[in-house]
Amino acid sequence: MMKKMLRSLGGSLLLLALSAAAVLADSAEFRLVVSTNSGTVGGRFCADLEIKGSAVRTLNSLTVDVPYGVELTPAVTVAENWFSGSSDYEISVSKISTPVTYYRVLVTGNKIGKTSSGVPAGFAVTGDWQRVVTLCWTIATLKNSYQMDMLTYTDAAAFFNNATNNPVADLTEWETTTHNLATVKLAAKAFLQGPYDVATHAMTTALYTNALIPTTSVYTYDPRVVSAIPAGTADWVMLQLRSSLAGPPVYSHSCFLRSDGQLIDAEGVESFDIMTLEGEKSYYVVLRQRNHLAVMSAAPVALDAATITAYDFTTAQNKAYGTNPMKAMSDGRFALKAGDGNGDGGVDAVDLNSAWRPNNGTAWSYAKYADYNLDGGIDAIDANGYWRSNNGSATQVP
Repeated sequence: MMKKMLRSLGGSLLLLALSAAAVLADSAEFRLVVSTNSGTVGGRFCADLEIKGSAVRTLNSLTVDVPYGVELTPAVTVAENWFSGSSDYEISVSKISTPVTYYRVLVTGNKIGKTSSGVPAGFAVTGDWQRVVTLCWTIATLKNSYQMDMLTYTDAAAFFNNATNNPVADLTEWETTTHNLATVKLAAKAFLQGPYDVATHAMTTALYTNALIPTTSVYTYDPRVVSAIPAGTADWVMLQLRSSLAGPPVYSHSCFLRSDGQLIDAEGVESFDIMTLEGEKSYYVVLRQRNHLAVMSAAPVALDAATITAYDFTTAQNKAYGTNPMKAMSDGRFALKAGDGNGDGGVDAVDLNSAWRPNNGTAWSYAKYADYNLDGGIDAIDANGYWRSNNGSATQVP
């Protein structure tokens, strides 16, 4: 018999297997994380619907309702950035107005059970938060949370393969109690050593000027797609928040680093409104870039909904966690260290021999990470000016 569980959005949801042989148990959670907030009437507001489980399970289908208030109206494209593996599914998002206005997210697997090779088909739900889809609206009236609460009459149902991956699968339906999502505000700033110009105290933007920055993010935590790259962008970066020193990210957002060091979103907005189930508290701020060493704030940063908290990595070495985690520039600024050509968190011989050497002088592409100064070419300057001085360095992010 189908069970219903009354739990909050962030709570653990027990799944009861419908199997004649045994009753299997699993848990899954849904949450919403704001990914875009233009902060202007007529601008875009987007939130990622994310899922995670207590163990790796193969998802065959799901239904989730996401209500919202009259302050938002449906965007022209209401759904984007679907999870990888969506080719195995029928996917849709529709607007329903009874009893409240909400988006209904439907995912139905076309390859339930095993593929011909015996490999489970479809989307693997793991113990990490994974985006199902990005939901988008147009802002009609400015408001903090836009009433995006999972209400007591909001349905969510999931259909998983069971432990032996047979077509007979776990099925349950649950309801959620009202869960007010907390919005915190952050405006972060950092420089990349490679494109930084000490004469102008800003980064060069050769990749943007020559249209070399792809519209798809390379960061697996948030591989989103944008329609255009904001003016003055140096490169894509990944912004993350952690609740603990060495814990997993509780928020990840692919965004852009402007020439003046300011992090911006696809609309050029400087301050991020971050909707988080963990609420107003202190978070470690982490910044990652594809061929520079990642940095993390030296201490947790208190974030709240009332004010925009600024965090500037560029002003002092001790703004980042660890021992000499950044490059001291000759004009007194500090920047993320260049030279990590394979993105493994260290600058070493592998970055020279496997990333730079085979690509030196070849046709440039974004996938060739040995362009350490982001000028659109791979040459001796990248090796001698950036890799060599940082050889032996490693990220201090735990």
